[in-house]
Amino acid sequence: MKGRQSDQYFAVQTSEDATSKEGFLEKGQTRYQYEASFWQRHKMMVLAQLVILGLWTLIMYFVALQINSLSIHGPDLIHFAREAIFWEERKFKLGDTIQEDSIYSGRPSQELDRAWHDLLNVENIRVDSDTMKHLGREQIGVRIPGEENFIGTLNVYHEIHCLKRIHQYMYQDHYFPDIDDSQREMNRLHNEHCIDFLRQSAMCHGDVGLITFEWSPTNLIPIANATTHQCVNWEKLDQWTRERSVDMLQPGWLVHPTLGPAFPMGEGDKIGAATGHVHGP
Repeated sequence: MKGRQSDQYFAVQTSEDATSKEGFLEKGQTRYQYEASFWQRHKMMVLAQLVILGLWTLIMYFVALQINSLSIHGPDLIHFAREAIFWEERKFKLGDTIQEDSIYSGRPSQELDRAWHDLLNVENIRVDSDTMKHLGREQIGVRIPGEENFIGTLNVYHEIHCLKRIHQYMYQDHYFPDIDDSQREMNRLHNEHCIDFLRQSAMCHGDVGLITFEWSPTNLIPIANATTHQCVNWEKLDQWTRERSVDMLQPGWLVHPTLGPAFPMGEGDKIGAATGHVHGP
């Protein structure tokens, strides 16, 4: 039949042919012996190799998926908010220049204060109970009123909060005109905390973006010239945060179990540090 592999037969001379005249075959005649095809002889080995190749391909596929996930999201060391993390290469704006042209830097102004406010206004977010169980803090966490969820803040917003406070500390006469000596000392300590927290954060993130140097015709010493940084896509992370944001400063919304409303006036303490102060009735 056309297309079908034909069986092969080969002439074989036997001892009986050579010695017997009374056998079924007469002397000089040949008998044919059947020989199996390559597939019939080796099909088990071929099938085994195909199975091994298939398993190897499947393993490599899942390894590639894992590598791709790590390159986008990073390692799954802290699982909360991991789906909001997407890595990208980015160059800092005005990163090589000593200046105050950023919307977040410069002397106090309404525009600057609004920029910092908008950046931090969504910092407090809803945290699900499973995450709190994972952290072992379900029994001590602050619950959202009327929900099983809790209130939390991503560390990056704490870092931004610290930078805002350090900026304000540079202009104390404007931002803290009426504080007493005790508050002034607490304010100093708060900023010392922020400096060390940012130091630990920088060492934690370990930005390995390279800074090179170049000669300037007007400066004796080499001038630093940054390249790029491995960054989280801030727009995606900020959007993820905004979708889970809660306003914990609403007057009367958050109530201490024994001491009463946490923010009766709808704003936090100007110094921003827990000092044991109890609001009056």
